[in-house]
Amino acid sequence: MKKTKLFFIIVLAILNLYILPNFICVNNITALAQTYISNDNFIVRAYGDSISAGYGLDGYNDYINKTTLITKESYPNVFMQDYIQTFGGEIKSFAVTGHQSNKLASKLSQYINKTAQDYEDFCKTNIFTLCIGANNILSVASANFEKLLKGEMKIEEYKLLLEQKVDLFESDYVNTILPALTQNIDAKVFVMTIYNPYKYITFNDIKVDTQNAQNNFLVKSVLSALDQTFQEVLSTTITYLEQINDIIRQNANNSVIVVDIYKLFETFTKEQFKTYINADLSKMTITKELYESIDWQNMDFSNLFSTLTVCSDPHPTKLGQQVIANCHKENFAVFKFNMETDLSKIENDEQEVFFLIKKVGGQTNYNFKLYKNINNNVTLLKETNDYSFSVKAKDIDGDGYFYLEIYENNKKVGQSNIIEYSYKLQNEKEIDQNQTPKQPLPQNNNINSIVIGSIIFVGIVAFCIVGYIIFKSYKKNNIK
Repeated sequence: MKKTKLFFIIVLAILNLYILPNFICVNNITALAQTYISNDNFIVRAYGDSISAGYGLDGYNDYINKTTLITKESYPNVFMQDYIQTFGGEIKSFAVTGHQSNKLASKLSQYINKTAQDYEDFCKTNIFTLCIGANNILSVASANFEKLLKGEMKIEEYKLLLEQKVDLFESDYVNTILPALTQNIDAKVFVMTIYNPYKYITFNDIKVDTQNAQNNFLVKSVLSALDQTFQEVLSTTITYLEQINDIIRQNANNSVIVVDIYKLFETFTKEQFKTYINADLSKMTITKELYESIDWQNMDFSNLFSTLTVCSDPHPTKLGQQVIANCHKENFAVFKFNMETDLSKIENDEQEVFFLIKKVGGQTNYNFKLYKNINNNVTLLKETNDYSFSVKAKDIDGDGYFYLEIYENNKKVGQSNIIEYSYKLQNEKEIDQNQTPKQPLPQNNNINSIVIGSIIFVGIVAFCIVGYIIFKSYKKNNIK
């Protein structure tokens, strides 16, 4: 009897240890991690005026002959070059020197009406850069400056013209330009405010060398008087330029990022302005020849203004374009999250699984939270401000995916791409690694396995009971 019970217990033990687990447990073989690659191939379009076009920079003459060729030294190209080199992509420029808001609005209306030949390509754009509105103001200033200096136009008339240009800008910008550029809700539009190129300009910086002391004194007196009028006109002009900037600022949102170049340039010193902006009247000299070509008595300053134009170029220098580009970069960061470890080669649950973050742009004070998501059960694995870090293999058991939350100054600013993975703890692997892997069970395989296992278990128990009864009966007959 004791031998029979012992036999029965051994059978049940073998059943529990080796047979039932193969039916009840889901087969989970360690696999290579697969990284989900997000759409990092940046398609960039630059719109705007001569600042976007890179007026006066190397390659500008080539650009104006091919409307989609970007001038390498212009701020859109400098801004996006690191992103394109790191993540891939291309940039095209559609900026046109002299464009006012109505010209750009007319061009972009084709995309709203879906009549543009490159409409599909336009809709694939990820990044738009935009600089527009300066010519709305400067066109009025340049056309009427001499009249204002001569007193042929009153300042109130000048203000009225500027006000009309601001109203035009608001209508174009709000009703056409932004709606066109934000058709793709995933695209980002970077709009720069307009800087004041003449912050430190004064006629008193003009050098005078007429080779005659009396004439020098006369010219300097006239320039001083002209400068008083110029400063009044400039102050009025900047008031309306700032109204355009306010319209730009007021229409910022998650898709439209305002890069406030105006406020940045207001912090620069006079010497910095000379480095970043071409306008510098100290480069100008009224020579004897120029003095004699000007009709001072009748205040005919046409020759003077022709020379002034050369030295009052409002466009950024190469360094100025770089400053504008860097300001854009501070407002935009792209992260790419990768797992560096091949999970199929993990041999010990204490081994490290390494991760790497690539970043372009943005501020430097970012920190990260690494999460794993298994069947919508989210677990925080790591908090760090390192761009290369690791976790223990034992902490990632399961089938799911990793992702990062990105924080700047403790404020969440974004979330990374995801990394799908599959990993099984080493002490749960099959003992015989060389055996043929079992085929995956159909859906609801946990339930099916339990049912099948239960049936087999009941069958084996019944077999044991029947065997025991037959054995007892056989033994009793033999005794008789």
